[in-house]
Amino acid sequence: MPLFASSDSESVPLTRILLGTEGKESSLERHLLLAIPMLLLGVLFTVMYPELLSHGAFVAGYAVLLLSLIFAAVFPWDRFRANPSVVLALLGFVAIILARIGSLTVLDVMGLLAVFPMTRLAVSIKYRGVAIGMGATILMMIAPLLLGLTPLSSQVVARLAALPLVIFFVGLAVAFITSRLEGQSQTLLRTSQQLASALAQSQEKEELLRSVLSAIDVGVVAMDASGVPSVVNKRGFREDMAISAELREAGAAREKWFAMGEGSKELFEPDKVTPIPAERRPLARAIRGEEYSNMLFWERREGRVTAYSATARPIRMATTTPDAIPAASAAAGHVVAFANVTQLLDSANAQQEFVATISHELRTPLTSILGYTEMLRDELTDAGMTDVPSLKVIERNATKLRDRVSDLVSSAESTLSIVPVPTDLRSCIDAAISAIEPLATIHRAALRTEAPECVVALADPQRVGQILENIISNAVKYSPSTTVTVVLGRDASAHQAVVKVIDHGVGISAEDQQKVFSRFFRSNSARESQVSGFGLGLNIAKSLTERHGGTLELDSELGVGTTITLRLPMAGSEPSDNS
Repeated sequence: MPLFASSDSESVPLTRILLGTEGKESSLERHLLLAIPMLLLGVLFTVMYPELLSHGAFVAGYAVLLLSLIFAAVFPWDRFRANPSVVLALLGFVAIILARIGSLTVLDVMGLLAVFPMTRLAVSIKYRGVAIGMGATILMMIAPLLLGLTPLSSQVVARLAALPLVIFFVGLAVAFITSRLEGQSQTLLRTSQQLASALAQSQEKEELLRSVLSAIDVGVVAMDASGVPSVVNKRGFREDMAISAELREAGAAREKWFAMGEGSKELFEPDKVTPIPAERRPLARAIRGEEYSNMLFWERREGRVTAYSATARPIRMATTTPDAIPAASAAAGHVVAFANVTQLLDSANAQQEFVATISHELRTPLTSILGYTEMLRDELTDAGMTDVPSLKVIERNATKLRDRVSDLVSSAESTLSIVPVPTDLRSCIDAAISAIEPLATIHRAALRTEAPECVVALADPQRVGQILENIISNAVKYSPSTTVTVVLGRDASAHQAVVKVIDHGVGISAEDQQKVFSRFFRSNSARESQVSGFGLGLNIAKSLTERHGGTLELDSELGVGTTITLRLPMAGSEPSDNS
């Protein structure tokens, strides 16, 4: 670094910590650390030795000192790239050298003052300052010898060596300590900047979270481990928080304010009649450490009943062992989310009521139509008319409509009874194919079975027949003039019976595959094929399969075909509790 260059990039942080800024006042104040003891020594020894004033070098030294004080006070250091510490330290050395030359016989102690400019150089420009200060100290010691003012003796040589070494090591120690302190200050500065950046990011994330929570239509309550709320995003929950705060301030028992105001609510089980006890209410369960999903309950407030679905999750905080090894995370709090599902439940109930009503209204006239059709067939047979095409059309369409009504009834039933027994799936497949053959004839589809082994599943044969008929009839209707293959096998590793129904029909798009098991859903390819239906067959099949503890999977490609895989537990495995 040049002697007169600014040292802001390296020295300013420590300089500001130790000595203040580099303005006029601080430069003068630091220079006074040398000027005051030097002036006191000068005044004291001048009183004792007036002849010192007759030495030009002595007077010149103090003149330089006074000029440096004025220079430190009036020079606009902040406007120029000059380093006041270096400049004033060098002027201090000049003043000390001149004063010592002029007072050598009576004021040899003046050389000790070199420690002040040496310290200033060591603080300002570190080890370069030590080298400069060492050179100036040696010059101070040998100048009287060079000028012939001091005879060379062993005592002079000892002083000549001792004082520069002392001054050198003082400067070296100061430079070392200054460098270490500046390194630590830079580390602290970087750390503080990182903390400030992290704090800013945390505040941004907090603001983002607050905005998201304000925008979503889900109530969120976040609590610490003791149940004290930290985040509440809905007005109704804030009122509950106020109630719990009043209970805590009034010294209520811990169990009371743990419920966070829930005790004042009218909460009921899904049947809308049974009250939910305090220990089973959503927030109370979460505070006890329970983790649950989709807890359905009803709340009555001001005569209005609202349905909520609650989900609770713990807030995990990572902990470490004394050896700084990550350990199992501990729950630092709990988050409970409340979704208003009133409209959803009302829609589901309305849909079920609609299906039940339509089924009831259609079943009675259909039964009558089929009954009178049978009577009409008997009368025509008695009259000698055995082949009446129009009567066959009436019977076929009435039967088709009856099947649709049966699908509606099945989809409306919330609980389908399942009685699992050891069932030969080959016989179920044969029965289903036999029932579907007339439909296959109409669509000119061939039915083929691949069942090389006997596979016995733990299933309800009547319900399995219903599943297979739905799947195979779907394959036939959407695969005209092709072959539909039913493959029977087993998955020994999963201990499951496997039935695959493979067609080469219109296929289903990737987007529609995600919805194909939904109630009343019909894919675009199904609508374009003009095949009639309500979109209930696969929904009913999946529901029945899951009640058996099995799975129903679909793999399809548009324009190529579809494969539906039915998996059921084999006889001897434990059925799942789905019935």
